Amino acid sequence: MLEERLNPVLTQLRTEERERKANFEIVRTWFREHEEKLADDLADMTFVCELPHPERSLLTYPVIGNWYLDKMGSFKPQTDHQQGVYNLLRNLALEKRFNDHHMKALYDGHEEYNRMWDELNSVMLSNPTESLPLHEMMRGIHREVARAVYDGDLPQKDNYTIDLGHGLAEPSNSFEFLTWYFGTIMERGQAELLDLTIMVVDDQHPEAWYQRMVSVGFKHQEGQQGYFFDCESALEALGKGKYDVILTDLEVGEGKIGGIEFVERAFDIQQTRGIKPRISVFSYNDEKLQEAEDRLRDFFQMTPLIQKFFIKLTITTKQDLQQLVLEMKLVLH
Repeated sequence: MLEERLNPVLTQLRTEERERKANFEIVRTWFREHEEKLADDLADMTFVCELPHPERSLLTYPVIGNWYLDKMGSFKPQTDHQQGVYNLLRNLALEKRFNDHHMKALYDGHEEYNRMWDELNSVMLSNPTESLPLHEMMRGIHREVARAVYDGDLPQKDNYTIDLGHGLAEPSNSFEFLTWYFGTIMERGQAELLDLTIMVVDDQHPEAWYQRMVSVGFKHQEGQQGYFFDCESALEALGKGKYDVILTDLEVGEGKIGGIEFVERAFDIQQTRGIKPRISVFSYNDEKLQEAEDRLRDFFQMTPLIQKFFIKLTITTKQDLQQLVLEMKLVLH
C-alpha cells in the first residue's frame, strides 16, 4: 500500500530538520528512481491527504504523477507520430512531478521544462488527428480521479489535512493540463498553423518567447531573426524584414527606446510598408500597462488589429503564458 511504499522517503524526511530545499532534493532523488505506481487504487492514494502539510506538498504531485505514468502505460501508439507524442508527454509528466505551485521556488529546471512543453505542443499540432487520442487519454485519467473525488466514492477520514478536492483532484488536473493548449485549439477548430511570422521584443529571454510562439503555430521565416533584446535592433529589422505580428514587453531596459515609443514607431513602419499593424503588448508592471493604454488609446481606436493583453507575467508562469498565446492565436485566426 502507499504508506508502506513511501516509508523510505518519509523516513528520510523525518530523520532530522532540514531546509525545505534539501527535503525537496530528497524527494526528487527518490522519485527519479521510482516511476512505478505506488498506490494500489484511488482510495489508497488518499493517504497523501493525511500527511502534514510540509510532507504533503512535496509528495502529492510525485505520487499522482506516478499514477498517471502507470495509466499512460496502457496506451498503445498506433503510429510513429503517436509514439513520438507519447514519449514527449511521458517525459514532461516525469518533470511535472517536481514542478507545481508548491515547488515553484524549489524547482530549478523551468526553462528546460517549458522547452519540453513547447516541443510537445509543436509536435501535437503538426498532426492533430493522430495526436487527439493522447489528449483524450490524459482527460480520461483525470476524469477517473475527479469522478471518484466528487461522487463521494473515496473514504472520508477525520485525519485528512486537506480536502480531497484540493488534495487529489486539483493536482490531477495539473497533469491533464499538459495537453490543455492542444485540446482547447482542437475544440475551437483552429488547429491549423498560422501563415504569420512574429517578432518578439523583450530584454529577458526573447528567444524562449519566440520559440514558444513558433511551437504553437506561428511561422518561422528562414534567414529572418525573430527575437530581439532591445527596440533599436527590432526597429531596424522591421525596416528590412516582413513581420506580420509583433509581441513586445513595455519595459526593455534603462536608457533605451521604451516599449510604448516602440509601438508608435513600429505602427508607422508597418503602415508605410503596407503591412497591417498587429501589435500585442505585455508588462510585468500594472502602472506601465495603464500608461500604455492612456498613450496608445488613439492607436487602439484607429484599428482593431492591435491587440492589447493586460496580463502580468513571469517567464516561468506557464499557465499565464499559455493563456496569452491562446488569446493571440484565437484573435489572429
